[in-house]
Amino acid sequence: MKEVLQPDYVSKFACITSRCEDTCCRGWRVAIDQESYDKYINLMNTGDLFNGKITRDDIMQVEGAFAEVVLSDNTCPFLTEKKLCSIQEMYGESYLSLTCAIFPRNYNMVNGKLELTLNMSCPHAARLALLEPTPMKFSLAEIKDDPRIGKIPALDLSDPEYPNSVYPYFEEVRSFIVTLIQNRNYCFEDRLVILGRFCNDLNIADNRSGSDAVIRLINSYTHLIDNHGFDKFISSIPDQPTALLKTLMILIEYRLKTGVTGKRFLECFNQFKQGLNYTNEISDEDLSDSYKEVKSSCYDNFIKQNEYIFENYFVNYVFKELFPFGESKTIYNKDIFTVPKTIFTEYMLMAVHYAMIKNLLVGIAGYYKDQFGMQHVINLIQSFAKNIDHDVPYLQRLLKFFDDNQMINFACTAMLIKN
Repeated sequence: MKEVLQPDYVSKFACITSRCEDTCCRGWRVAIDQESYDKYINLMNTGDLFNGKITRDDIMQVEGAFAEVVLSDNTCPFLTEKKLCSIQEMYGESYLSLTCAIFPRNYNMVNGKLELTLNMSCPHAARLALLEPTPMKFSLAEIKDDPRIGKIPALDLSDPEYPNSVYPYFEEVRSFIVTLIQNRNYCFEDRLVILGRFCNDLNIADNRSGSDAVIRLINSYTHLIDNHGFDKFISSIPDQPTALLKTLMILIEYRLKTGVTGKRFLECFNQFKQGLNYTNEISDEDLSDSYKEVKSSCYDNFIKQNEYIFENYFVNYVFKELFPFGESKTIYNKDIFTVPKTIFTEYMLMAVHYAMIKNLLVGIAGYYKDQFGMQHVINLIQSFAKNIDHDVPYLQRLLKFFDDNQMINFACTAMLIKN
């Protein structure tokens, strides 16, 4: 058995198999690790289950991908009519690839200690994690030992790639961030804005000598938060929803054109456009009027009562992504990702996640009006996670877009969040 730190909701999770309204076998590419690939090659002489269904040509450029499943109509060919896996049915769970065996579980190793969260791209996991009104808590639990768990992202403070000034304080930094995200004395957007300033200052501290700067920074922010020292700054953030909304539209439409997209996310995106009466020809003035009217009449009151959804999503995000530091061995393709990976670029990605989810929800609320509710929120967040959050090349290009347009800075992220 292994000891693992996990959110309490994880202990309630078990795959609901064919009863699930979505399937993890449809809507994205499936990477195969070398160990699993070798097993499948050895089985090819015993039957035709794998023939023509695994390829090593033009595979995903992500760590651990040695081969890839050849999709059939955007679906894994091993998926049965009952929405079960034919590999597992015929050969057992040990023959599942690393990706398929672990999903939706997300393991990290932090200084030799195992951590576990769930990916929100699983509908059942999303419901368990997001719909709990009380703040997310973490506990130690025991899980079965599995050698495949060793092949997971790690953050090791002894790694020479890590700057000594910040990384030794990973636990203190993460504890502060979770406390801030769960601080219900502030609306959720204000919490994210304060977090942005903190990450910006932490990024500066990252380049200093003298590691006590990190602890001083945490103490200073704790004092300012307790005394509402950021209120004046937050109220000064300019109101420019239209320009930023059109930017997000361009970025999402680019994703739809360049990658496999699930039916559920396409439905959500179309509802968003219809809810705002959005067309490519809409004027800035009309879009601004439509957005503000829909947001105030259909979205604001609902989200004010249910901000814990965003709170839970981003606390889970912090643990899943080892935020704000990330993995020690990056999976970014250096030929594509030319933007230096920093604490603030990690925050930029978080801010873009929030801005996209929030604004898509505003449009969807306009589409459903009085019928807008929790199930629509889960549909959007789950399909967003499945189609955006798992698409590493797309996330790389997002950062490159913002870098090319000189938008990776705190002023831009504050406007993304508040507009």
